[in-house]
Amino acid sequence: MKKRTYIYRGFERFWHWTQSLLIILLAVTGFEIHSTFELIGYEKAVMFHDILAWAFIVLIVFTIFWHFATGAWKQYIPTTKMVTAQFKYYISGIFSGAEHPTHKTVYNKFNPIQRLTYLAFKILIIPVMVGTGLVYMYYMYPDSVVQVGRLEFFALMHTFGAFLLIVFLIVHLYLLTTNDNPVESLSAMVTGWEEVDVDPEEEHKEHMQYAVDKSIAGYYRLDLDGNFIDVNKAWLELYKCNDINKIVGKHISIVRTDEHMKALQELIDRVKQGESIRGIPSVRKCFDGSEGKHILTISPTYEDDKIIGVEGFIIDISDISDVQEQMYHSVRNSDAGYYRIGENGYLRDVNEAWLKMYKYDSKEEVIGKHYSVTRTREEVQVLKDKFNRILNGESVPSQLVNRKCKDGSIGKHILSINPVYDGIDIVGMEGFILDITNLKV
Repeated sequence: MKKRTYIYRGFERFWHWTQSLLIILLAVTGFEIHSTFELIGYEKAVMFHDILAWAFIVLIVFTIFWHFATGAWKQYIPTTKMVTAQFKYYISGIFSGAEHPTHKTVYNKFNPIQRLTYLAFKILIIPVMVGTGLVYMYYMYPDSVVQVGRLEFFALMHTFGAFLLIVFLIVHLYLLTTNDNPVESLSAMVTGWEEVDVDPEEEHKEHMQYAVDKSIAGYYRLDLDGNFIDVNKAWLELYKCNDINKIVGKHISIVRTDEHMKALQELIDRVKQGESIRGIPSVRKCFDGSEGKHILTISPTYEDDKIIGVEGFIIDISDISDVQEQMYHSVRNSDAGYYRIGENGYLRDVNEAWLKMYKYDSKEEVIGKHYSVTRTREEVQVLKDKFNRILNGESVPSQLVNRKCKDGSIGKHILSINPVYDGIDIVGMEGFILDITNLKV
């Protein structure tokens, strides 16, 4: 499935074009210094070459920081998978109309050959050019044959690196022409947007994992013995714990009083038999000795069709003062609905529980629609104000809201919202809802 996606961020595009311009100008002034041709004269060529070289070094420093700060360096990790097939495609397959063996995705921008080529450019060619250039620029030597000979070696290495850069430029342009749509790929480095292959299942998996990691809904996973395998940041905050090492490997009884542990164990035993339990009111024991109230879901985890543990989410309801105590008995059959909305307010993804609450039959009915279709006119502005806060980096904790269902009926649910990030940019929002329509609030 093809999807137009924002794949190249602003700094990435700035770095690409600035680097390209600097390399071309460095090549022109460098070869003039070598008397290959004459354009502006030797002295000006040396002066501009030195200025361009320092600008290039500054760009490299900022780019290295950006790659590690955003995790973009992972795109260049070499792999042997599909290398042979990709090489055969470039040598012969492309001329016989063969299908491209790999496809660009949001999570994998480069094919195996591109990875190797760009990695060599970054860790071999550029270091050689920068290192030999600095030596050649600041080399102090007396009038001796030995010193001059060593200088000549660095000069030759610098020139050799320049030819490698020209080869890289040619290869880079050639690889561009092998894409399904070269013009689209070129324009992507201007606008940032490109049609890429998207695996719907993988994309949903990525966003659900992101929701687990970033959501204010607490996620947990236990083994069959009731020991913690994993929790997310939100879970730790709800339990007022600042160190995951105090949790992982410990039994779940450390976060329950004796009074509440028996009831929780009974639920876990049911889930270990294959049952999924939704919306159970629960009381947790926090690490500072206090107690909190939350809604709990528990589902089995599988490996090769065998249950190997349980997992679920908790949504805090400790601070919802206007919900009556009967809430803890009325939400037993509720389910956690997941949603994701783009920064323009259009629905990007929902799960089955969300569809059920809003009384829709399929995702196709809502994906691409503005969120206002799920709210009454009076409440659209209220929700808009909340979303503006999210787009400014806030997370809105559990809120009581009304929803407008497909059939025109009105329902009530607890809503959590948190921003979705692409690097450091907020590109939308996502969260969970729990149905409380039958409660008296």
